[in-house]
Amino acid sequence: MRRCSSKIIAILVLALVPAFIPTAPAQKVRRTTSLFVNRSNIVSEVSHRAKQRPSLTAIELAAFGNELITRKGFDYDFNVCDILTERDRANNSSANFVRTYQMTSTADEQLTFRFTIANLDESLCGECWTTVPSLQVTNKEMTLIAQGRQYRVRRPPSFHLDEVQLVDETLKKALRTWQLPFQAVPMGISPDGTKLYVDFYSDYELEQLVLEVSENGPPQFRDRAVIKSDEGKNVENHPTDPDNAYLSFTSFRVGEKTYYIKFSGPCT
Repeated sequence: MRRCSSKIIAILVLALVPAFIPTAPAQKVRRTTSLFVNRSNIVSEVSHRAKQRPSLTAIELAAFGNELITRKGFDYDFNVCDILTERDRANNSSANFVRTYQMTSTADEQLTFRFTIANLDESLCGECWTTVPSLQVTNKEMTLIAQGRQYRVRRPPSFHLDEVQLVDETLKKALRTWQLPFQAVPMGISPDGTKLYVDFYSDYELEQLVLEVSENGPPQFRDRAVIKSDEGKNVENHPTDPDNAYLSFTSFRVGEKTYYIKFSGPCT
C-alpha cells in the first residue's frame, strides 16, 4: 500500500476542519422595506357581481367570491388601539391615517408593514380599526396579504378580533374558538359543530349568501341553504363578565344535537 504524502494529508485535514467548526445560531432576518397593506374589498366585488348578473345562483356567486379569497384574502377588521400612542389619538384628524408596525414571520424574519387606521371618531365604542386581507387567522398566527404576496406571521396580541366559542353544557368550558373577520352575531352552525355562519352587513345586499368561518381555514362564501341548524335561541341564565357588557350565549339545534355558542354582541 502506498503511503500518503504529508502534502496530501494536510489538504485532507483542511477540507475536514469546517465540518467540525460549530455554526453560529441563525440570526433573525430583518426586512427594511415597508409593505403596504390594502384592503381587498371582495365583499363589495361580490355584491357588485350579484347586481350586475342577477341570473347567477347563490352557489355560482359563492364560487366567484371564494376564488377572489384565494387571490386577495378576506378582509379582517382588527382593533389595534394597543399599537397607537397617546399622541396618535390626540393628533388624529378626520381622515384615516397610516402607521408602520413590525411583525415576525413564522420563519423568524422581521417584517415591517404599513397599516391604515380608520378615523377614531367614527367607531361606536372607541375601536381603532385596521382592515387586513388574510387567508387564515388563528389566535397565534395569521396569513396576511400585502402588495400581492402572502406573509405568514405570528399574530401580535395587540391585534384584537371578536371571538366566538363553542362551549359545553355548563357554558364554561371552551371546546372550539372561531376568529370573526368582522363584528357579527352567529346565526348558524354546521351539523358537526366545526363551522360557524354569520350574515354580511345589510348594505351589501347579499341575503342569499352567508359567510362560513372555520377554526383554521379561510372564510368562505356559502349559499344560505347550507345552514341546517335552527335559528338559535338566546340563553338567558348564563355566566356574566363584569368587563363585557355585550357577553351573550345562543343555542343552536341541528337534528338531535344542541350546540352552545358564546360571543360578544356588536357594540351599539
